[in-house]
Amino acid sequence: MSFPGSTWEQESRGAFYGDNGANNAISVGFPGKVNVWLDLEGISSEVSAEAVIQYCTNWYNAIAGAGYLPGLYVGANSILNSQQLYDLPFQHYWHSESTVPPGAVRSYKMVQYYVAELVNGIGIDQDITYIDNDGGVPQWLILS
Repeated sequence: MSFPGSTWEQESRGAFYGDNGANNAISVGFPGKVNVWLDLEGISSEVSAEAVIQYCTNWYNAIAGAGYLPGLYVGANSILNSQQLYDLPFQHYWHSESTVPPGAVRSYKMVQYYVAELVNGIGIDQDITYIDNDGGVPQWLILS
């Protein structure tokens, strides 16, 4: 993910990609009230934290506005610290296999681990869900 340009451009881009994500989820019949995740990683050190915060916030608003529960996958080089991540509007956090900031207050609901085993010749990361410090869990398909 690249973040060139001004904070205003990030506001616009976050909303644009959030709207696209929501529209794609709707078009394939993805049910509401479940997690849709933003992959936050690989941010250039030249990008300001404020630009990343604006992008994430506007992406969150677009996804939430469509009836989904926005989640944040925190990967390598996300450039935000624990407090900045916690101050975002997200309630759902997913810790990548990479070295990332610890979860401030809330903690991570999902953690990714490297698994050396191959399944049919393909390496697959293991993701384990947890109850976070606020009692929350990832929200998947709800059957009624």
